[in-house]
Amino acid sequence: MSRKQYKTFGIVNREVITDPSLSKNAKVIYTLICCYCGDKSTCYPSNGTIADSLNIGVRTTIRGIKELKDAKIIERKGRFFKLI
Repeated sequence: MSRKQYKTFGIVNREVITDPSLSKNAKVIYTLICCYCGDKSTCYPSNGTIADSLNIGVRTTIRGIKELKDAKIIERKGRFFKLI
């Protein structure tokens, strides 16, 4: 069985992924959001899409997104994410 080839990538802020106050889940969610955004600062993945992509629960995803919003790393309105 061949593995699926992925060509999507994103640019992450090193300060975010090395921030000791953020949980591992928040950091990996941030990284995936950056991949969805690509070279733009906005994207539209749902909580379910993020959870499925990372093999985590939707509730875990919601908590990670809240953590990123509280730290003012992302903004979110509905499904719309904006990297700050």
